[in-house]
Amino acid sequence: MNVDNLSKANCIYNEMKELQRQKGMLESGAGLGVTIQSTYQDNAFLEAIRPHAVAELDRRIEEKKAVLVSFGISFT
Repeated sequence: MNVDNLSKANCIYNEMKELQRQKGMLESGAGLGVTIQSTYQDNAFLEAIRPHAVAELDRRIEEKKAVLVSFGISFT
């Protein structure tokens, strides 16, 4: 890895860990609140949205992993 990328890689890694934490929270059934025009939506609405939110977090995590891999970092 280029030493110039070390700080950037650390920042991206920390962002990825935060996304993983948020994903875990969503998967456990907590942490999601949705408003439309300042009105909170009911639990049925949240459960309909949850899989899409988890999928988006997965996409963002994989995006960050790809950048890290491009820096020469591997994941086991």
